[in-house]
Amino acid sequence: MMFRRDVYGHERQKEQLGAAITNGRLAHAYLFHGRDGIGKKGVAKAFAAAVLCGKGRPEACDACLSCKKVKSGNHPDLIMVKPDGAFIKMQAVREMIGAMAFRPLEGGRRLFLIDDADRLHPAAANALLKTLEEPAAANIIILITAKPYLLPRTIISRCQQLRFRPLRRETIARFLEEQAGLEAAAARALAASSEGGIARALQLQQEDYLADREGILKRLAAEQADGPLPRLALFRYLGKSKKEIPDKLTLLQSCFRDALVWKELRDRGMLVHGDHLDQVRGIARLTTDDLLFNLDSIAASIRALEANANKLLTLEAMTFTLRL
Repeated sequence: MMFRRDVYGHERQKEQLGAAITNGRLAHAYLFHGRDGIGKKGVAKAFAAAVLCGKGRPEACDACLSCKKVKSGNHPDLIMVKPDGAFIKMQAVREMIGAMAFRPLEGGRRLFLIDDADRLHPAAANALLKTLEEPAAANIIILITAKPYLLPRTIISRCQQLRFRPLRRETIARFLEEQAGLEAAAARALAASSEGGIARALQLQQEDYLADREGILKRLAAEQADGPLPRLALFRYLGKSKKEIPDKLTLLQSCFRDALVWKELRDRGMLVHGDHLDQVRGIARLTTDDLLFNLDSIAASIRALEANANKLLTLEAMTFTLRL
């Protein structure tokens, strides 16, 4: 097992980085890319901890002074660089380059973690490129991004790339049980809706997602779901918090998607809400055409909200055109 026990999933990436530590063949620059919230930064920090631990093993000891400093966020040779406003500004990269001119303060390596690297200001990106072209032996730069296509190709070509994929549901559920103390059923439900990310699962937990899911599934599965009053009740339920309307629409979309999957494939393992199969079956009473129409309608509403359309008006128009 590489790194700390609280780093879940991404076994291939951890093995690759662990082998680099063991063999002493560390790259001067890495690019960690993949969807937001799936654990790229966690792996980067664990990798940094193992490198700074200095024992030449693919796992930090978590007991030495260096490891304790990394854990507390106070290690002088682990430097975090992140956006200040809309961009990672030139000043931040200048300070990073200035630090590289000196030897690491406490060990043989210094690591820079550049979070949201796609938000580098063009001038800052150019300055970073010059550093990557002439790397200093003691420094390791890790760029972390969900949008690698926004980085200059010249920067990408000078980094060793590690692509991170969404985590398996089982991995996320295990994290929620072991680290967040959730019961198995709740952990599985959140994991199924997490889009492969632990951060998203924790966000859903804080937003009372499970209660919202119960409310939406119950309303959609009811035999009297159609008609003015049930539609008005659904509109009020979805719109009780303007801020949460986009997430509620995504949840609504997943309910109709599950109904379509069940109607066509009868595969419970493919369902997001498989633990509420009776209610999914209730929604699947709709025809395939009706389900597809609803999915298209919700997708169009989500796109409208992303374009800054009025949330309540968009929700109202969609709710009263759904086929229920």
